[in-house]
Amino acid sequence: MLNIPQQYSSLEFTKSITWLEIFGAWREGEANQESWKKHWEERGFDSWDEWREAYAAPLEPKNLAWSLYKINDPIKDLPNFYGTPTRGWIDKAYGGKKTMLLKDLVKLLIISENEKVAAIKNNFPKETMLTGLIYKNNIILIEGQHRACALASWDSQTPLNSEVAIALAEWNKSEIPIIGGNYKRK
Repeated sequence: MLNIPQQYSSLEFTKSITWLEIFGAWREGEANQESWKKHWEERGFDSWDEWREAYAAPLEPKNLAWSLYKINDPIKDLPNFYGTPTRGWIDKAYGGKKTMLLKDLVKLLIISENEKVAAIKNNFPKETMLTGLIYKNNIILIEGQHRACALASWDSQTPLNSEVAIALAEWNKSEIPIIGGNYKRK
């Protein structure tokens, strides 16, 4: 079990999980979506797997010890997560910072008017798994930004009938690297 920072009080350890299981869940959730296919093809990758492996490579995820946690109160905890440290989000939303709190991110037009986030809120999956790292006493997302933003901006009066989990590992290096933004040279 990991040492979960205090501000994420609803997380409950479920089990250990492997990187292959996490990557398989990513594949199941994304590989057949046309919007993601367009995304990886524009970056010069031949497959979803090739693109996502390059995305995660700076983290050396196979070398991390992963645990799965149920988020019992995602409406309370998700606003205190930090967004994915990707080049796209850094350039488009974080004002050049590596990440930002979701409760601040969801106030920006890039999220409040985001069609993908709105669509997720209107039809949130019955079960979903995010992926993140514990770094300097915070949880930093590495996958699941749109679903996390949907949860971080959820109307507390609207029931959420979903099970939300997060695969987590500790990041003990000095800095979290920027992930994504990879373009394959052809």
